[in-house]
Amino acid sequence: MAILLDDIVKRLSLRVIGDLPKNITVTGIGSLTEAKDTQISFVSNPKYVKHLAETKACAVIMNYGALKQGLPPGIKFFILDADDPYLAFAKATQLFYQIKNQRPAGKAGTPSRVNPGKTAIKDFLKLGNVDKTALIGENTTLSPGSFVGEGATIGKNCNIMGNVFIGKNVSIGDGAIIYPNVTIYDDSIIGNNCIIHAGSVIGSDGFGYARGKNGYVKIIHLGRVILEDDVELGANVTVDRGAIDFTKIGKGTKIDNLVQIAHNVIIGDNCAIAAQTGIAGSSTIGNNVIIGGQAGIAGHIRVGNGVIIAAQSGVVHNIKDNETVSGYPAFPIKYWRSSAVLFKKLPELFKRIKDIEKDRVLKK
Repeated sequence: MAILLDDIVKRLSLRVIGDLPKNITVTGIGSLTEAKDTQISFVSNPKYVKHLAETKACAVIMNYGALKQGLPPGIKFFILDADDPYLAFAKATQLFYQIKNQRPAGKAGTPSRVNPGKTAIKDFLKLGNVDKTALIGENTTLSPGSFVGEGATIGKNCNIMGNVFIGKNVSIGDGAIIYPNVTIYDDSIIGNNCIIHAGSVIGSDGFGYARGKNGYVKIIHLGRVILEDDVELGANVTVDRGAIDFTKIGKGTKIDNLVQIAHNVIIGDNCAIAAQTGIAGSSTIGNNVIIGGQAGIAGHIRVGNGVIIAAQSGVVHNIKDNETVSGYPAFPIKYWRSSAVLFKKLPELFKRIKDIEKDRVLKK
C-alpha cells in the first residue's frame, strides 16, 4: 500500500511549504511519536508541537500559520499546510483505506472450507469457513459457523466456538479460548492463553469524526488492537482499534463485562477493570491498576501504576502512582470520604445558616 506524497497533496488540496520532490512515496499514517520515515502524520493541537522535534514522519499536516512560531529548528519533514488539519487528516484516512482495500481485477479469492496449513483436525475445520491462506495450529478446534479470514494465523490448542468471526491478517496465539459470537476485526493481534467471552468486539472503529462544511467526515481507523498474553475479556466488551498506531491491553489484565475501551488507549499489565467502565481515546493506564464498576476516564488522561479508582468515579485529570481516588471529579479518597459526610449534612447546615441570618435580622 503506497501512494506518492505529491498525489496526497493534490487529492487533499494541501499547500506545501517549500519544494516537494515528485518521487516521495508514502505507505501510511502514523502518530508523531510512532510514524516511520515512509509515513505522514498530523498535528492539530498546539500541545503536541513538542513532538515535532522527534518525529520521523516524512511529512506533517498542520495549520502552518497558527503553529509556525512554535516549530522546532532544523525540522526534517515536509510541511503540508491545511486550514483545518484534523479534517485533512480524516480525509487522508479515507484515502489510505481505499488504497488498502483495492483488489486487482479477477483476484477476489475464494475461501476454502478446509485449511491447507498445519493441522491435525481437518474434520473440525470443515465445519467452519476458513480461507485457504489461513494457518491453524495443531489441536485447535473451530465450531460450526466460525469464519477465519485471509492470512489469519491461529496457534495450537485453541478453542474457537460457534459464529466467531476472525478477520484478515489476525494473529491468535496458543491456548486461546474464544466464546460464541465474538468478532475480531482485521489485523488484530491476540496473545497466548487469552480468553474472550461471548459477544465481544475487538478492533472496531473508534468514535472519530472531523467537522466539515457539510457535516461530519468519518475518520477511518487504520491502526490495530493488541491483546498481550493471558488477557481475559468479559462478555460484550468493545476494544476499538487505533486511529493510527494501536490500542493495547497488557499481559495478565482482566476486564469485566460491558467495558468500552476507545481508540489508542494503552492499558498496562495485570490490571483489573470492573463492568461498565469506559475509557476514552488516547488515555494511558499504568500497571497493576484497579478500576471499579461504572468508572469513566476522559481522553488523553495518564493514570499511574498501582492506582485504585473507586466505582462510579469520573477521572478528568492525570493520577500519580499508587493513589486511590473516588468521586466526580475524582480526587484522593480520604478527602472524598470527608466531603461525602459533609454533603449529607448540607441541608442541616443550610438550615442553621438561615436561622442565624434570621436572628441577625430580628436583632436589628
